[in-house]
Amino acid sequence: MVNICMGTAMASSIECPQCGKIHTIDEYNEDRFCRECKTYLKTLPSGEAGKSWRALFPYEPYPQQVEFIDDVKDTVAKGGVLIAEACNGFGKTISTLSCLLPTGKQIIYATRTHEQVRQVLLELETINEKSGEKYSAVNLASRNFLCINPDCRGLPSNEAQELCHSLRKDGECPYTHEIERLPSGLPVIMGRKQLIKEGKRRNLCPYYLSRQIMQKVDIIVAPYPYIFNPMIRLMTGLDLESKILILDEGHNIDQVGQDILSDTLSERVLSAAAEEIRLIGKSPRYMHRLGEHLLKRGEEKPRLVAPSVLEEEIEKALRTDIHTFIEGHAPLVESIKAMKVKNNNPPVSSLNGVLTFFELLESSHKGKYVGLYTKNYYGAPVIEYRCLDPSLAVEPVVKGSDGVLIMSGTLSPIDTFSEIIGQEKAEKKVYPPIQKSNRIKMTIEKGVSSTYRERTDQMITKMGRIISKDLENVKQGALIFFTQRGFMNKCINLWTKKGIIQRRRGLNFMNEKRFFREGRDASQNREVVKRYKRMAGNIGGAVLCCVFRGRNSEGSNFPGNQARGIFLVGVPYANYGDPLVKAQMKYFNKQKRGLGNKWYTMDAFRAANQSLGRGIRGRDDWCHYWMLDRRYYEHRNLISKWAMGDGPTVRNTTGKTLGGFKKLKEDETIIEI
Repeated sequence: MVNICMGTAMASSIECPQCGKIHTIDEYNEDRFCRECKTYLKTLPSGEAGKSWRALFPYEPYPQQVEFIDDVKDTVAKGGVLIAEACNGFGKTISTLSCLLPTGKQIIYATRTHEQVRQVLLELETINEKSGEKYSAVNLASRNFLCINPDCRGLPSNEAQELCHSLRKDGECPYTHEIERLPSGLPVIMGRKQLIKEGKRRNLCPYYLSRQIMQKVDIIVAPYPYIFNPMIRLMTGLDLESKILILDEGHNIDQVGQDILSDTLSERVLSAAAEEIRLIGKSPRYMHRLGEHLLKRGEEKPRLVAPSVLEEEIEKALRTDIHTFIEGHAPLVESIKAMKVKNNNPPVSSLNGVLTFFELLESSHKGKYVGLYTKNYYGAPVIEYRCLDPSLAVEPVVKGSDGVLIMSGTLSPIDTFSEIIGQEKAEKKVYPPIQKSNRIKMTIEKGVSSTYRERTDQMITKMGRIISKDLENVKQGALIFFTQRGFMNKCINLWTKKGIIQRRRGLNFMNEKRFFREGRDASQNREVVKRYKRMAGNIGGAVLCCVFRGRNSEGSNFPGNQARGIFLVGVPYANYGDPLVKAQMKYFNKQKRGLGNKWYTMDAFRAANQSLGRGIRGRDDWCHYWMLDRRYYEHRNLISKWAMGDGPTVRNTTGKTLGGFKKLKEDETIIEI
C-alpha cells in the first residue's frame, strides 16, 4: 500500500523530445538546445521529466513501436493531435503509457468497454513491476458499478442518481460523511474492484472516492461519456486543460459523440410526466396535447423535419412557445421529486426528461441537427433530435487538451475519418503491423455479390458452397459475418435446405465443423460463444455465424485457435433507405462535396475491418480472411493495411471452378511457428 500522489521533485535529467538524447541538468542550464539534433529542450513539471521511455517499456521494442512512440512524443511536445492506425497486438497501450508517463503531465485514457479499462490498468501494473516505479491510476465509473448503498443498488441508472443526490442532500447516506478527506494507504492503482473493496473497508462511497483520487493520480481511465458529455465533465470536475488525452478504440468517436449530443422524446415519457404533474395538483394539459400530437405522427411513416419545423410543430401542439413552457414547468420538478420521496419512491422526474429535450431543441447549432418522427424498438412513437456533426463533440475535447492521441486498429480510410470528426489538420499515420506478413492471408472472391438485386437463392447457395470448400483450409475455429440478422438467417436456412449445413445426432455441422449461430440477447450469446470456443480448439473445429456491428464483431476477442479463418459475406453498408442515413449523407455533402458518399462507404468498411480484427489479437496470431463480395476488390484500398498480409489473392469463382477447389499447398497456407 502507498499513498497516491503526483511527483513534484526537480528533474535529474532532460530527454530530448526529438532524438531521445539525455542531458544532465548542468548541460541543460548551460545551453537549452540538444547537443545531438539542436532541438529546443523544454523543462517539464515533474521529477519524471528526465526519465527515458525505454526505462519503462517492459519489453524489447519493435521498430514499428519505436516509430509510433517517437510520433506520440512529437505530437504531445507540440500540443497537437495524432490519429494513428495500428493493428491489434501492436502494443499501442503499453507504448503510449511508457512514453507519456515521463512527461509528468496527467493522462486521461478514454476507452469504450470495461475489458479495455482492465487492460489499461494491467499494462500500468506491468510498467510498475518492470521499472520499480509506482505510477498511479484510477478508473472513473458510474454509480451503477460503484455504489455500495443497498438503497440504490439495483435501481435503474437515472433513479439511482436521483436517490443518491437526495440521500446526500439530507445527510442520510452513511458512506459520504467523510468523503471530503482523502484517506491514506490506498493502493496505487484503483480499478473498480479496488474502489469497491476500499469503500466497504473504510465505509466510504467508492464513486465519490474515485472523484477525490482523480485529482492526484498519474492516469485517469474513463469511459467515453466522461470525455464527450460536457455535463458529466462539469459534474465530476474532470478538467481536460493541461492534460494529455488518449482516445483508445477511437474509430467510433464520431458516432459516440453524436449519440451523446442527441436526445429522444417518447409518448411514454410524456404520459409519465402528465401523471406527475397531476399528482402535485397541476394541470397536465400541455403534456396531453403533445402526447396526442406524437400519437398522431406515429401513425404516419417516419418523417424528417428541420429543427425550426419541429419546434414550430411542438409549439403548435402545446399552444405556447417552448421557452415559456420551460420557465413555467422547471419549478415543478423539485415538487415532483419531493412527492416521490414522501411516497418512498426514487426521486426521478419524467418531466425533467421533457425539459431536457426542449432545452436541447432551444440551444444553438440548429443547422447541425435534424428531427425525426419515428417509432422505437417496441413500436411506440418517438421524436428523435439527432446531432449530424461529430465535430460538435470532438472539437471542444481536442481544443481543451494539451495533446491528443486518437488510436485504433480500424481508422481506414484515415483521411476521410479525420474530415468527418473535423480534424483535417491532425497528424495522420498508418503503422505497419508487428506480425510477419506471411501470418495473414486474404482471398477476395469477385465471383459473388450480396447487393439487394443479386441476393438470389442461387447466389446465396453459391456463397455457401464456397465457404464450405474453403473451410477445408481452416483447421480450428472460423467466424462468418453477415450484413444483417435477417440475411444471416436466410442464408442458414437455405444452406440447410441445400445440404451445405447438415444435421447429425441433433447437432449442426458445416464441412465437419460444429455449427453455431450467435445469440439474440447478451446472456444467450455468452452461452453460444462459450460452447463455440470450447469446440473451436478440438479436432475438426467449429464455425460461428455473427452479424456485422453485432455482439461479436467489436469488443469480443477470439484469439489463437478460436478464429483461424474469417469469412465476410457481403459489405455492411448502412440501410440507404433509413431517413437518418440520408440526412447524414446530405449534411456531410453540404459541408464538402462528396464527403457524404465517402462517409457512407467508410462506415461500411470500418465495420468490416472491425470484424477482421477479431482474428488477430497478438503478435504471434495468424488468420486467413475470405472476402465474399466483389465490392471488396473494387474498394480494396479501404481495407486496413494490416489485414492484407503480402497482398490479397483474387478469385472469380464460377460453378465450374467451384468443383475444382483444392486444399491450399503447404506454402500457401499459414503455418503456426
